[in-house]
Amino acid sequence: MPKKTPTRIILASRSPARRKLLKELEIDFECHASGYEEDMNARKTAPALAKFLAFKKAEFVAHKYPDSIIIGADTFGTMNGKKFGKPKSITEAKKMIAAYSNNAMKVYTGVAVIKTSDRGTIIKKLSEHAVTTLHFGNISNQEIDQIIKEDDVMNVAGALTIEGHAGKFIHTIYGDYHNVIGLPLFQVEEMLKKL
Repeated sequence: MPKKTPTRIILASRSPARRKLLKELEIDFECHASGYEEDMNARKTAPALAKFLAFKKAEFVAHKYPDSIIIGADTFGTMNGKKFGKPKSITEAKKMIAAYSNNAMKVYTGVAVIKTSDRGTIIKKLSEHAVTTLHFGNISNQEIDQIIKEDDVMNVAGALTIEGHAGKFIHTIYGDYHNVIGLPLFQVEEMLKKL
């Protein structure tokens, strides 16, 4: 009887931060950026939207990888009923960061894990979400300019890189730190065990 090869694991993301986090689980994986276009205006609750977008990102590449496990993730922030995805301009990034000053925001990450058959059809799918609340201190206009200059604000949800300059303005974190970076590792590991 032929020996079955190990199932491939595909991270459907181009995010360097997610790649770095997934390496912490000490599993072999490949990356394939999902071309799914996010719609932050979908009429869903934040947890449902996070899981929906994560699933769509994984589903978008699933057919290309038979007999594989595909991991999709999507992260965004919310504050006062408004959703904060990746900014479309520096002006928008500045407005996002200014809104955080002396305020609290919630960061949601949806994670979807899809298993495909040897023909590339989806045979199992799981999705979870994580939420982390961040409390910020005062952020002056000069400090906002410094964050814009030093952090990769245009490529991250909410223009917020917690491990960058902006992180020093967060005085309290409730929830999973990895979630804020873009991949809640505990949930990912538990979901992989279920497949």
